[in-house]
Amino acid sequence: MAKDDLQCPPHGKGWGRTAVTFTPYFSFYIETSKTLKNSNMNSKLKTLCLFLVISISIAAQPALKIGFSVGDFSSDRWSQEPKFFEDEAKALGVEVLFEYAYGDADKQLEQVRKLIHSGIKVLLVFPTSTDNWTPVVEEAHKAGIQVIAYERMLKNAPVDYFFSFQNEGVGRQQAQYAVDHRPKGNYILLGGPTSDLNSLLFMKGQKDVLQPYIDKGDINIVLAKHLNTWNAIDAFTEVQSYLNSTTQIAAILAANDDLAGGAIMALDMASTEYNIIITGQDATVGGCQSIIDGKQSMTVYKSIYSLAKEAARTAVKLAKEEPIIAMDVVNNGVKDIPAVLLKTVVVDKSNIKETVIADGFIKAEQLNWPEK
Repeated sequence: MAKDDLQCPPHGKGWGRTAVTFTPYFSFYIETSKTLKNSNMNSKLKTLCLFLVISISIAAQPALKIGFSVGDFSSDRWSQEPKFFEDEAKALGVEVLFEYAYGDADKQLEQVRKLIHSGIKVLLVFPTSTDNWTPVVEEAHKAGIQVIAYERMLKNAPVDYFFSFQNEGVGRQQAQYAVDHRPKGNYILLGGPTSDLNSLLFMKGQKDVLQPYIDKGDINIVLAKHLNTWNAIDAFTEVQSYLNSTTQIAAILAANDDLAGGAIMALDMASTEYNIIITGQDATVGGCQSIIDGKQSMTVYKSIYSLAKEAARTAVKLAKEEPIIAMDVVNNGVKDIPAVLLKTVVVDKSNIKETVIADGFIKAEQLNWPEK
């Protein structure tokens, strides 16, 4: 082996093909050491020169890179989340390459293939569609890249890790809030698209809590539907068409704040007054405003700051080939995926200031508060 092909192994590993190559900086260090050894410099000056050579050699190494593919901006959280992730990764000395598909599933697949060939060590994907990812994930693995599904699981694809929240727990929190405040009556359940595994988990959690009340005959689910998108207009159309019936509604379990907002628009158009429990999720500005206004009952707050930071720290460890611990497991249809699932918080009018406002997730001045 020529000296320019010498390799330095990663921490904790022996010499081998998986090592990180330091050429031509290593050979430069060797030649400089020989020159200094044969020179007439005093020992202190030689030591200083060697220190500078080593520092330059280390600084000249290519920076570790992480790729992050953001599929869509279905919630206003995405105006903040990538920045949280990037700040944490940069603080740990790793560069982040972002690609934004703006809701175009085919474009996202193209962008991810571009990231795979950009020299990244780890790839995070927040997908527009959770289907058709197997070939791309396999391509990433062939390139030595580990893949993290972020917030939405990639279905039937051999991803390495999953970072999200306890999504069945979100649905349970919504349903529990509803039965605590309206334990009897007709319920509507509005979920997002079935292509989003989280949407299925939200509704499963809701139904798990509601089932004992259904068995007793106290609660009747008159409509449980997964909509085509997470957009408010779909919820508006669905609720508006249902309100043409004479059925009295006790609660609408909307899976997120956008769907809750659509339901509220339909109710506002149909009646000047209504007393219906309406749930949500994401603690958006619109959702929190509706809570203050007394139209939406609650939202589920997910600390995207904590999720982004934790995912960034883990991605950096993977890029540096350090071990990580994932306490949970989520099956995506092909295998059990090691997962990190964060807890969520119920927010209503009673604690909105102590949660989303105190955390800085929403600024108090972004909301219109009632006059005292």
